[in-house]
Amino acid sequence: MLVTATVFTVVAWAIIALVLWPIYRDTAFVVLAIVAIALGAAIALAGALAHWPAWGVLLATVAAFTVVGVPLAVPGRTVYGVLPEPAGLLELFAGVVVGWRQLLTIDLPVGAYQALLVPALVLLLVGPVATLTIALRTDRGERAALVPLAVFPLAVALGPEQPLLPITTAIALATTLLLWMAVWRRHRRAAAVASAGSSDSRWLGARTLAAGAALLLIAGGVGAATVAVIPPAGDRTVLRTVVERPFDPLDQPSPLAAYRASFAPDVARATALTVTGAPAGSRIRLAVLDSYDGAVFAVGSDRVDSASGRFVRIPTERDLAAVEGDPVSVTIAVRRPTGVWLPTIGEFGRIAIAGEDAADLRDRFVYNAVTGSAAFVGGVPVGLEYTLDAVVPPRAAASLAAAVPGSATVPGITDVPEALRTWLDDVLVGVEGSGPQLQRALETLTSEGYLSHGISEDEAPSRSGHSIERLDALFTDRPMVGDAEQYATAASLIARELGFPSRVVLGYGPLESGGTVALAESDRTAWVEVSTAAEGWMPVDVVPERRELPPTEPDDPIPVSRPQNAVQPPVDDPPPLEELAPPEVEQRDDPGLDPFWQAVLEVLRVVGTVLLVAGLLASPMLGVVAAKLRRRRRRRTAGDPTTQILGGWRDVTDEARDFGLELPIAATRTEVAAAIGRPQALVLARVADRAVYAPEEPDRLEAERVWATADALRASLAEGRTRRERWRAAISPRSLRRYPGRRGSTGGRDA
Repeated sequence: MLVTATVFTVVAWAIIALVLWPIYRDTAFVVLAIVAIALGAAIALAGALAHWPAWGVLLATVAAFTVVGVPLAVPGRTVYGVLPEPAGLLELFAGVVVGWRQLLTIDLPVGAYQALLVPALVLLLVGPVATLTIALRTDRGERAALVPLAVFPLAVALGPEQPLLPITTAIALATTLLLWMAVWRRHRRAAAVASAGSSDSRWLGARTLAAGAALLLIAGGVGAATVAVIPPAGDRTVLRTVVERPFDPLDQPSPLAAYRASFAPDVARATALTVTGAPAGSRIRLAVLDSYDGAVFAVGSDRVDSASGRFVRIPTERDLAAVEGDPVSVTIAVRRPTGVWLPTIGEFGRIAIAGEDAADLRDRFVYNAVTGSAAFVGGVPVGLEYTLDAVVPPRAAASLAAAVPGSATVPGITDVPEALRTWLDDVLVGVEGSGPQLQRALETLTSEGYLSHGISEDEAPSRSGHSIERLDALFTDRPMVGDAEQYATAASLIARELGFPSRVVLGYGPLESGGTVALAESDRTAWVEVSTAAEGWMPVDVVPERRELPPTEPDDPIPVSRPQNAVQPPVDDPPPLEELAPPEVEQRDDPGLDPFWQAVLEVLRVVGTVLLVAGLLASPMLGVVAAKLRRRRRRRTAGDPTTQILGGWRDVTDEARDFGLELPIAATRTEVAAAIGRPQALVLARVADRAVYAPEEPDRLEAERVWATADALRASLAEGRTRRERWRAAISPRSLRRYPGRRGSTGGRDA
């Protein structure tokens, strides 16, 4: 039994370790899992063999955790990879408390970053100790299966949204635990019937195997039914999808709203960034904005669950093997404040921060992989110098004229200036196709627009802001005057109107040359990125070149009659403009059900699923109860009074067996009644013997009295017992089996 319990413990916790693997994906976790599971099993075995008290096992576990914890879970805080540093011990015991939440607020996989291996060490060390201790040192050793069964959903909840082998690991653990319980009960029953005949011993193994097979079939049926009713989604809701993130971009002001401040005379010429190693033509991005509420463009949205608003910590580095482009290593020095936004380039892979406080600064770095933008919790310190390993994507090979709207998901925009729509209708007359229409609209925007920041005295007046009111003025005033803040916003809204997902990017570039480049505050600009089916996100510059403004048009210009077309199009049957259909992007206005009823339906769906699974799991127990009720009804309503009396007696003996009473095998009814230990049982035994062997036939009235006594006797067997014991007797299948000693004939009248 010792070997069996150890094997099943190691196998069960190895499956739990496999579930935890997607969180770490590092060889350090493999070493930790092997050592922790083996060490936990060894502590439990030593405690069982040496008869340690519970507190002794607990002290041994804490001591083992202290000795191996730092080398296994905090390898960066060791001397020679073995001896723990004092700071490592502090991080080890702090990780027991705070490591769980830190694990949920960081991007996966985490590897051996900081002390994030501590939760895995706690589970894989304490779990085997508890499991094997319960198995070896309690009367009901099969209850040890509850420990890995309880930890499995926790391991799943800590993992990624995209599961690794979810069905396989669940079935493997269920099979292991079911076989464990079947083998354990076989050992206990073998000991209980050790004095039985050889025939009973032969059939014991077959019955155990059949019971185990039935349990596996039931579990498989439950799993198949659940998958059929609720097909598994590609992503799942886990703890990290609902936990509050350490950085919320909605708490920050829109960086585009502060764009005009970079052109103030006292800061315009100041060096903002020093960039080394960036190739010519690349772009340095500060922030990517994809949500517009009619007032400002922002990062993410408080109305729509936008992936662009989810910033997470990157523990080590991101795998860029599948990213197309040129790998670069770029060093950036921050010379002027950038708020919380950290300048980046291309697809981020790894960051290395210079300075003595690099480790503390690294912990403040958060990143959003959807937009490729980064931030520093608490703000980017001036003077920060860091190196980025990234991949710069290749320049788009196709033009906008050949572009087709892409499938990127962005928050929907419903507030668009009417003046923009009117201007767009006039510009697109006679142009067909979404790509040519977008190219025509953006080319017209840059050709008709004039650049002015409205800061210096020699510039034309130009108001800051990019609200609907400001954009209305941009498209109605003549000449059209603004800067990157207005033109990038307008271009993004135009792209949305033509069916292209779009976003505004604030940053620097394209860089004119490589090497080391000093970027001034006035070099800051904004451009628009458009999602296309062939090229992905395409950057498009929409800021007009600086040129002299024409004279202001009069308020009431002389109307000019446009020439009429030779053939007027039919008024009632305009040509369809299918190319102008907006993309299937998230919209803020949900035409579906009221949120209250959506919540009610979601609750009903979850409750119904839980009830279905619970019913399937409880079906074997309900079947046992139903079989017993049917058997009692058949005995009570038998046509022969003698059969009814014998049925009442057997109902009592079956109830006694279900309550765990060991009745003698091949004994007389009087001996069985003595084993039951109730006076009514002796009376029933004598009545049953008389009904079988007496020459006269019993009548119906006597049979009814026997069943009344049997009901009272069964009730007395339940008196003084706990609710758990009564439930266990109700669902016990012992009385439904052919128990040893039951004979097909008892002699007398029922023979």
